[in-house]
Amino acid sequence: MYLLVYPSMGSSRRAKSASQATRPISVGIDFVTPDGMVVPRALGEAALLGRTAVLVGGLLVGVWPQS
Repeated sequence: MYLLVYPSMGSSRRAKSASQATRPISVGIDFVTPDGMVVPRALGEAALLGRTAVLVGGLLVGVWPQS
């Protein structure tokens, strides 16, 4: 039996200081599939938004358009 623990995607319970710069979590980083294939960021995001792929333990699993 495996237990997958995902970090919370909601807002942090701790208040952030006003001096901290806000930046996206991942900028320009490509996705990787369980078999080691690298999927360009734009294709991976399109598949996630189109609900044809999911992230499992940080790996992209599903179907996306070929580049």
